[in-house]
Amino acid sequence: MINQLFYGDNYPVKKLEVVNNKKIINMSSLTNNHICPICKTESDYIHSSYIRKIQDTPIHNMETWLYVETKEFECINENCSVKTFVEDLPFVSKHKVMTDALVQFILGISIFMSSSSTSLILSFLGVKISADTIDNLIKRINIIDNPDVEEVGIDDVAIRKGQTYATAIYDLKDHHLIALLDGRDAESVKDFLVNHKKIKVVTRDRASAYATAINEILPNCMQVADRFHLFQNLIEYLKEIFYKEIPDKIFIKNNEIIEKVKKVSSDLVNIDQNILNKLIYDNTPPIDEKGNIIIFDNKRRDLDSKQYIEQTKNRKIKQQMIIKLREKLEHSDCHQTTDIAKYFGISLTSLRKYKKMTDEEVIKVAERNNYKKGKTLMDDYYNIIYKMLKDNIAQEYIMAYVIKEGYTSSMRYLRDYINLIAKNNNMKYNDKLSTFIKEEYPIDVIVITRRDLLKHILTLDENKKDSKIEEYLDIIIKQYPIVYKIQNIFKDFHNTIFSKKTEELDKFIKNYEEDIPSFCKGIKKDIAPIKNAISYSINSGFVEGNNNKFKLIKRIVYGKMKLVNLSKKCYLSFLSTLDSFDLNEIVTGILNYEKE
Repeated sequence: MINQLFYGDNYPVKKLEVVNNKKIINMSSLTNNHICPICKTESDYIHSSYIRKIQDTPIHNMETWLYVETKEFECINENCSVKTFVEDLPFVSKHKVMTDALVQFILGISIFMSSSSTSLILSFLGVKISADTIDNLIKRINIIDNPDVEEVGIDDVAIRKGQTYATAIYDLKDHHLIALLDGRDAESVKDFLVNHKKIKVVTRDRASAYATAINEILPNCMQVADRFHLFQNLIEYLKEIFYKEIPDKIFIKNNEIIEKVKKVSSDLVNIDQNILNKLIYDNTPPIDEKGNIIIFDNKRRDLDSKQYIEQTKNRKIKQQMIIKLREKLEHSDCHQTTDIAKYFGISLTSLRKYKKMTDEEVIKVAERNNYKKGKTLMDDYYNIIYKMLKDNIAQEYIMAYVIKEGYTSSMRYLRDYINLIAKNNNMKYNDKLSTFIKEEYPIDVIVITRRDLLKHILTLDENKKDSKIEEYLDIIIKQYPIVYKIQNIFKDFHNTIFSKKTEELDKFIKNYEEDIPSFCKGIKKDIAPIKNAISYSINSGFVEGNNNKFKLIKRIVYGKMKLVNLSKKCYLSFLSTLDSFDLNEIVTGILNYEKE
């Protein structure tokens, strides 16, 4: 029964067995004659037989193999160049170790997956196949060119963003991928168009290279500009104007626009208020166990910085120079002082100064001078900070306590100051401490970002507009009239493109040529395709959708697969969504390719 359903009456199953977790189907051939593949003479002379091992689709997710006793015939035509030949099996191609059904099974799973992933999943299902073998199957897919195609969509796609690009050409009727051309210049498109002279309609973006190629090869072809790219180009121009005149943030208080507002601290994060309330410190100088005032480094400076390390090094060099100078002066007379000063590169005044120094003063030359501290934001808090650090209080609580005591300036400044006090006085500290303070704008100030404002005025659907921005839009427009102008430009262009009246485009150019000269100049240069986009319902919106699908496939398979294989993988993926798609035809094409 099995052989009748799957393999034919001429190949009965003799035995089923499981060996090493593999299902083995032992079969024999009942064929008694076969036609020579060279001279086409039928022969019934059996020369010998052998066992041909062929992997088949898995049974119950177990690796399945056919062991077929295959016959070798001797050609009876004495003039034939072939002496012996092997019979052809109906379920597997010549010289192959996989049945045609298994090839179809593998391709069906690999359509939307990388070869490596396909290989892994197939191993779970009972198919032993490498990613390289799957790649080789993809290579043999035959892309069937249709020279009779009449309507196409063209756009560029990135193979490696910023480095390598290709041109994707899609059928406008069923939206499947027709070709993936290397590069996005006019020459590659020309080579394609030369073999597709029946094309009557091309939808494209604003690229001049595509326009040049189409005008040269198909001068009578109707070109339709892509509306998506038209709006995208306009938005780029409007954004550039908008960002020059509008600040990054607009602050509104009491229905008036005010100058830049600083953030203020709000809730303390991860702070236990009970612990905080129990802390009591003042800004009196710290004292030791004997009641003596502790002198500590309270300056906001990083002693481990490159600047301070270099200064420390220079002080030591200076100290060594003074010591050598004093030694030299001890063994010389007063007439030699000028020469000694020149030798050390110093003035006579400095020489006399160094000569008069005591040994204690020479030792102090290598020490850092504790200059008087200037007035800073931390004057009311640095003693508090030192004492809290000395008592091993966690830094987030030091920050919280200082804020509680009245500090209102930058949280980052406070955090860095605490770290430097600890560091410069050899105390325990955490230099990766995050800011434990939330900073927010005052609650009575409305903050509108430039980005959100632009998005709002370029949104035509009233239901999707930002209600907060809409409430204050008149106030913003009064302060920044450019907002109103940009809103009108975009709205008028949208109405023009969807008006179905080409004369509206001429009016738009006339009205806004001074406001957006570069954009209007580009429209004039490409005016026929843009007017076609207004007149006809044809559009290439699906091209952008297909490009997103292409990007997904590229991310899955590209790297190991070069452009040729990528185009075939995409061809298979796009084709699979059509009702007319037949995977068996693809397999037949692969097998025919191999025979050739």
